[in-house]
Amino acid sequence: MRRGRAQRRHGATLAATGLTVSLMISGCMLGPNYQRPVLEVPKTWDATAGKAGEGARVSTEKLPEANWWREFQNDELNGLIELALRNNHDVRRAAFRVLEGRAITIAAGSGLYPQVNLDASYARTRRSETFLAAPSGTATQGFAPPGATFDQWSGLIDLHWELDLWGRIRRGKEAATAEADALEQDRRAVNLSLISDIGVAYFQLRESDEQIEIAEKNLLLRKDSLDIIRSRAKAGLASELDVQRAEVLVAENAAQLPEFRRLREVARHQLEVLVGSNPGALELKPKPLRAVITQPEIPVGLPAQLLERRPDILQVEQTLVAANARIGEARAFFFPAISITGQGGLQSSEFTQWFRGGSGTYSIGPSITLPIFQGGTNVARLRAAEARHRQMLELYQQTILNAFREVADLLVAIQTRTEQRDRQREQVKAAQTALELAQIRYREGLVNYLDVLDAQRTILDAETKLVQTERARLTDMVSLFKGLGGGWG
Repeated sequence: MRRGRAQRRHGATLAATGLTVSLMISGCMLGPNYQRPVLEVPKTWDATAGKAGEGARVSTEKLPEANWWREFQNDELNGLIELALRNNHDVRRAAFRVLEGRAITIAAGSGLYPQVNLDASYARTRRSETFLAAPSGTATQGFAPPGATFDQWSGLIDLHWELDLWGRIRRGKEAATAEADALEQDRRAVNLSLISDIGVAYFQLRESDEQIEIAEKNLLLRKDSLDIIRSRAKAGLASELDVQRAEVLVAENAAQLPEFRRLREVARHQLEVLVGSNPGALELKPKPLRAVITQPEIPVGLPAQLLERRPDILQVEQTLVAANARIGEARAFFFPAISITGQGGLQSSEFTQWFRGGSGTYSIGPSITLPIFQGGTNVARLRAAEARHRQMLELYQQTILNAFREVADLLVAIQTRTEQRDRQREQVKAAQTALELAQIRYREGLVNYLDVLDAQRTILDAETKLVQTERARLTDMVSLFKGLGGGWG
């Protein structure tokens, strides 16, 4: 009895010693701790991009909001985006990838804790008569004689606890955590791309609506003109050539409508898929682009703030953090692995004796594994980790450069499209005046109908290009919000 208690005290002492040692050395980790690379970040956007504020109301005094798309003040667009964030399959898939990454993180850190398993078994055994048999006449006390058949009942608890002396497990958990954070940033990037795609498709839909409206309006005007020309031709005031030219223009306008309607349906189908619906599920009544245009103030912030805001930069940085941690994990394989292993439970050859105190058995103690020759595996693992870290460092720096370039390009694009839109508005106004003058002069017989046709073609072309520029400008604004990281949501 005393012996059993002494053995149990000895086992408890070993376990407590192992726990103490583990806690004492828990701060020791091989490999470098992550530090963000020192980068040359411009203090502000360049002078050319800064001029975008003259026509697009760009502000560097604040950051984009999480719900940045509400800056366009369009309830229909807001509803489509909110519906997509709930139902889009890419968004859902990205969310499940985040859950997967979090689960992998938990698994990566499980080695820091004791691993305990229960092993229960029963075996019916016959002992060989010729293998390890005792010499003739020798007593075999406490053991089945050769040729004997016996039962073995066993219920044991196995213990394995690796002491993370060099931080291999902790570095692995650090890397897994960073990789899970990268998946979270990937989820943000998917949401941001989805919102941007909906904005682009929505403005394309409304551009098609306005193009259809312009084409239908001009078709009616040209049909009216054709009727007038035919009446004048009957009265001998116009030639048959004028009639044919008017008919050509009517047919030209009519031929444009099917293409505009096709583009509208394509944009509508794209919106339906983005919001997670089947084609034909959304009812979007025609609405010209000019009816949905709102000039938002674009808060761009400073260039350095992109490092904290853009999901692609944050995602690549987390992969860099993970690669840095993998170096420490690889270095730890060069050092001994020390574990505490143990086993304890009940063993008996008779079921009725299985649960008695005398059936108890245990063993506990430290074990060490010292790598001596691994065929270059550990060296190759370390070199691969270091090379991977260098790759991620270069990718991180290149991603930042691309982000700065993208935002600068979009700021310039908005500036130039604003100027282009203003000039095209003047062109449309001048073309309308020219058409009115041409129609007056034609009625007075001062010009032929070819001048009227030219004026009509000019105004149609000017109105079409103006709508295209308006849509492209709004698309650039959506892209700029995306390029700025879309806020902190």
